[in-house]
Amino acid sequence: MSIEGKGYFKNEPLTFTLPEGWKLLAMAEPSSVPAAQDVRAAVKNAIYNPVGMPRLESLFPLKNPKVAILVDDQTRPTPAYQVLMPLIEVLADLGVKDEDIDIIMARGTHTPPNEAGIRRKIGDEAYERFRFTMHDPDDESKLTYVGTTSRGNKVYINSLAAAAGLVIGIGLCNPHYFAGYGGGPKIILPGICSRKTIAYNHHMISDPNTIADITKGNPIWEDMLETARLAKLAMKIDVVLNQDQEIYKVFAGETEAAQAAAIAALKEVFGVPVPKLSDVTITSGYPLESNLIQSGKALLNADIVTKKGGVVILMSACDEGPGPLFYETLAERPAPEVVIEWVGNGKASPTGGPMAARVRELLKTKKLIVVTDGVAPEKLADMEMIYAPTVQEALQVAAKYQPNAEVTILPVGGSTLPILPR
Repeated sequence: MSIEGKGYFKNEPLTFTLPEGWKLLAMAEPSSVPAAQDVRAAVKNAIYNPVGMPRLESLFPLKNPKVAILVDDQTRPTPAYQVLMPLIEVLADLGVKDEDIDIIMARGTHTPPNEAGIRRKIGDEAYERFRFTMHDPDDESKLTYVGTTSRGNKVYINSLAAAAGLVIGIGLCNPHYFAGYGGGPKIILPGICSRKTIAYNHHMISDPNTIADITKGNPIWEDMLETARLAKLAMKIDVVLNQDQEIYKVFAGETEAAQAAAIAALKEVFGVPVPKLSDVTITSGYPLESNLIQSGKALLNADIVTKKGGVVILMSACDEGPGPLFYETLAERPAPEVVIEWVGNGKASPTGGPMAARVRELLKTKKLIVVTDGVAPEKLADMEMIYAPTVQEALQVAAKYQPNAEVTILPVGGSTLPILPR
């Protein structure tokens, strides 16, 4: 009897059949939860009932009327436009004028989107009605020093945010392979910091606590949180999405407290038990399919539950290719610790370098097969990855290495947090 598997490719569901003789250990699928019935009301309710801080009106009247609203970029599926306008309505009720608002895309060192991508993120109304700025981590004339963290990181942030009387961030809570979780302070670091500040922070990836599901005790996350406080991030709004990438819940408040509440909700949906390590793990990059760096988060979630000597199959569109400097780094086939050095000295990108280090670690003990049409087969080979044009062909290749495999499938790999028995 054939066993069917399922996942996503190019944001569309797909099914496949496991090879004869394979056993399915787990379909590690997120819990099915409904979208918020009224997102506008959910956003306002979160703002009016913040976590870990007084109500927003307690900060008013502002001594400095300028307000900076930070939004994450196109590499995240956050529907920021659904949060942005209800937030602006609340601010207007508190006396904030349109001309005093700056919307800043907190892209860190990611490739900036085009105008269509910006409009998809913040919505046409916000794009046409307010000043919009794309953060540039390399333009020193638009960066301001705001202090040094206890770990010695000199913090330079976007000057518009530094000069604002009120800074509010909008982001997404998701598992993150070295910061513990996305959302929270990441809207500041890396979001609106200088490249040097980002590289200093990401260089700490050699610490064993820089993994998914760990925040406290994770030096990268703790440095991010300290940076957010130096940047005077007054309120953070984090959303949790469901499997269909619709807003499920909204949390607003003090950065650490709001993120903690969002993490608890995220685990309700995407924390999925897996009985034991598998011989083969099949994962979808969805909902982070923009490039190989972002889809690498699904890859590393799969790595957690795969035996040494096993095979990981990644399905991802990678419409933007490998991602900034990712191919150039991995094509040299460096040791993981060398890549970490490169992040510190600028040879590897702060965006792709940490992922490259982790992928090099994975490749020491596992085969990696990538189903994509966004990265050329020759480039995948240069990075010691195996190309497959379809998932069925990937399964045929994997069966040569693991003819009687026990298999785990992560249909929504970019968001799923697989949980093994202790």
